[in-house]
Amino acid sequence: MRALGLLLLLLALPAIAQDAAPVVAPSSLFTGDYLLQVIGSFVVVILLLVGVLILLRRFNGVSGQMSGNMRVISSVGVGQRERVVLLQVGDQQMLVGVGPGNVRKIHAFDEPVVEQTASSTPTFSEVWKAALGKTEASS
Repeated sequence: MRALGLLLLLLALPAIAQDAAPVVAPSSLFTGDYLLQVIGSFVVVILLLVGVLILLRRFNGVSGQMSGNMRVISSVGVGQRERVVLLQVGDQQMLVGVGPGNVRKIHAFDEPVVEQTASSTPTFSEVWKAALGKTEASS
């Protein structure tokens, strides 16, 4: 019985202590210090994102499927994680098998299997530049 009384007293202590705390009027969220802190944090996050993007482009070569003299012509999935990829390396085309942690040359073609022609479907960057050109011309 004594333990039960002590437990009830301990449970009531936070409520008693809360009543003793002075009441402070809530401050406005739109004070100059708060807005400066929010805008500063936003700028820091944007700068970090731009920095990571620059690092990814520099070290990963995020220039799409083309990199120097090598590009992916075609790719076909042959399993859950396996693909057969036709690569253009300089003037030669190669067929490679790609799996998890594994790339193997299947065949190197002396003559091109797929002729390089101008692509009938525009790339995203071409569409983006055309869209920007239209908006700038209409402004």
